[in-house]
Parts: sequence; C-alpha cells; structure tokens
Amino acid sequence: MNKKPFVIFGLVLALLLIVVPFWVFKRDGDPSQVRMKVPTSLEHGQELFQTNCGNCHTLYAAGTSGDFGPNLDQVLAPGGTPEGADAQSAIDASRTKVMSALENGYDTPDVQGRMPAGIVTGTVAEEIAEFVAQTAGRG
Repeated sequence: MNKKPFVIFGLVLALLLIVVPFWVFKRDGDPSQVRMKVPTSLEHGQELFQTNCGNCHTLYAAGTSGDFGPNLDQVLAPGGTPEGADAQSAIDASRTKVMSALENGYDTPDVQGRMPAGIVTGTVAEEIAEFVAQTAGRG
C-alpha cells in the first residue's frame, strides 16, 4: 500500500489545524497589525490613546474597540470631505471637544460621571487630542 497520500493528508491537516490558527490568533492580537499608519508626529499620541483611552473608546486609527465610550470615528467624523481652511477648522473643533472631555469629563443625561475629568492632563492630553482630531473618522 502506498503511504504517499497519507503523508500528504497529514501535512495538509497539520497546516490547517496548527499553522493557520496560530497565524490568525497571532495577527489578531498584535495592535500594530490593525492600527492605521499615521504620520510620525502622531505616533506618540496614537500610543498614548491606546494606553489611556482604548479600553473605552473605539478609534480605527488606534486599532482600538472600546466597550464603554462612544465610537470616536462616528462622533468626531468631519462632515463630507472638507479641504483647506474648512478641514483645519474641523480638526480644531475636534481637538477642542477632546480637550474639553479630557479636562472636564463627560456626562450624559442618563449617566453622570460617564467619563471622569482629568484621566490624563498636560502634554499627554494635548498629544491625545491632536492624534484624535487628526485621525477620527478618516480611516
């Protein structure tokens, strides 16, 4: 009896049962594989967002899918595709909203203290706000 078909079947089975799932789980768990490539000037803000905000907020550019807070790609998405001065004013408005939420917290009518004030402050808050303003809704 020829053993070649059994060897080939065994190799294919090993590939399907061991190698493919390992590759899929490894890739799925690596944030650098799912986050958006951003300009170098925003990379530190991206890391800070992932660390400080990603558990709660979804943001494609950071590769996060938070469980509690709003999806920032939807909440802060610019209307249409603004260009020039309109684009800069949309970014400035987003930055202001994010800084306000970071400094003052954010309440909703149904839940008080939903986002507490002062989770991050100073330059960390500024870098996060800049990253979010530049990337939200643009992925």
